[in-house]
Amino acid sequence: MPISESHCAGLRDLLVNEKNTPVLLQLAKSVTKNVCSTDDPEEALGYITAHIEDIHKLLHKRHITRDLLFKYLHTRLSGTSTDFTKADLVMRVIRYWDRQRPLTSPSTAGEAEDSKPTTTVVDTYNEQHYPIHLMARKFGEWFFEKFNTNNLNTTDLWNDAVLQLRVIADDGTSDLECASADEVVNSLVSAKQQFGFYFNPNLSHSGVQGRIDAYGQVVVLCCGTLHTADRSVGVFECAFGLLRDPHAGNNWKPKKFKCLLRSERTPPQLHTLSDSETLQTALALPTPDDTLD
Repeated sequence: MPISESHCAGLRDLLVNEKNTPVLLQLAKSVTKNVCSTDDPEEALGYITAHIEDIHKLLHKRHITRDLLFKYLHTRLSGTSTDFTKADLVMRVIRYWDRQRPLTSPSTAGEAEDSKPTTTVVDTYNEQHYPIHLMARKFGEWFFEKFNTNNLNTTDLWNDAVLQLRVIADDGTSDLECASADEVVNSLVSAKQQFGFYFNPNLSHSGVQGRIDAYGQVVVLCCGTLHTADRSVGVFECAFGLLRDPHAGNNWKPKKFKCLLRSERTPPQLHTLSDSETLQTALALPTPDDTLD
């Protein structure tokens, strides 16, 4: 779905100004792989929204930093806390832009006929802000940031964590299972280093969601693309089982890992949960809309 007019207006408010226009121009060069170079902010914005149709993915681009988002929110919503991850700030910026949209519009017969699709869009918007999905996106950002930078520690996991890992490459399929935090971390890091992978998670609602299993365990479902130094080489799909650890500030920690790494000759630009092969059963699990206990 193309970026909406209200979100385009928000991007203009965020980036078309003296301080952030250089960021906008650099972002335009990046998303067009230096093919389109311009000094016109409006033209640059047009290139960006034409090449990236997901507002979440756009705001998660490295050019748009956590500091930039925080300063923008601080000028629009006084008293914005500094205790937010970039994923949190992205969601707050989008919510702020959505609140700027007109709440009503002239009613016509044609609009009445389109009421069902509109309701579906509103329901989807509301669902992505459920606490379990917000927590899932926050966990996804935290985990893959630590994993990609080789900062994932055994203390980040439950001691008795377990892993099921499947790697599908051109030369065949390999499966690995292990138990204990040490073995899980070592196995994940070993697979990443063996292939030189960088994990690029889809941190929008289409790529990260939360569920509750039959035992009351939070399940974070996440997918994304795999990259080497110079190109995209495949996709990944992961399911994380999380439980609170009373000995670690009652924070959520992963206890179960189930991961698929699949090589592809022409990987998609954006891998989504709806396109996943291994997560469809988990997607059918309940999605609570209230606060997590």
